Amino acid sequence: MARIEKKKLYEEIADRISNQIKDGTFNVNEKLPSIQKLAQDYGVGQASIREALNALRVMGLVDIKHGEGTFVKNVKPKVFTKEMAVFTKKDIIDLLELRKIIEVGTAGKAALNHTKEDLLNIKQALDQMKLAVNNKAIGEDSDLAFHLAIAKATENELLIQLLKEVSDKIKTTMKETRKIWIYTETKSIEKLYKEHLEIYEAIERKSESLAKEKMLNHLEEVEYVLIEHLEID
Repeated sequence: MARIEKKKLYEEIADRISNQIKDGTFNVNEKLPSIQKLAQDYGVGQASIREALNALRVMGLVDIKHGEGTFVKNVKPKVFTKEMAVFTKKDIIDLLELRKIIEVGTAGKAALNHTKEDLLNIKQALDQMKLAVNNKAIGEDSDLAFHLAIAKATENELLIQLLKEVSDKIKTTMKETRKIWIYTETKSIEKLYKEHLEIYEAIERKSESLAKEKMLNHLEEVEYVLIEHLEID
């Protein structure tokens, strides 16, 4: 790690550890490295590490158990990404409503119209999501690719274009949803992957009704997590 050379070292250290908690490097209930190890990693004294951990404790991000170590707490996350800061709650509700209206029908149409190439594209995105699970990565790129591949399978160019128009907004909410699931343990990334796998399997089976059902279930889960946990107006 790069050494820190600022006046308020403990604040910089606390900020970095906080970011590592938020991005999933350190998971809920996980024990942080020892004070000695953190001091070595950051190239600072142990006193600065102790101050940083105490600051994180005051913030409610960690729990310091004497004789055991420092553990990441399961706390309600606030907005982590700068992109999400420009969203209002109504913006998110409107986007999720649009996704349910469009993508549920899209999944059904993809089940009826897909080609072997379409299935391959959807499966490739799904495989990338599985790699993201195994590597504890965020994986929103593969998540978005999965949904866009389904849209492409409909053979409806207007529908494909419509989803591409809002793809940046969708990707931002995907990123935040995954962070919340990692951070709160209300769901796991493995469960998220399974939801996508079930959508793929329904499309592969050419079951329009099942594909629509699985997509709706997935999007309703996303809606619940975002509205329940994001503290925005």
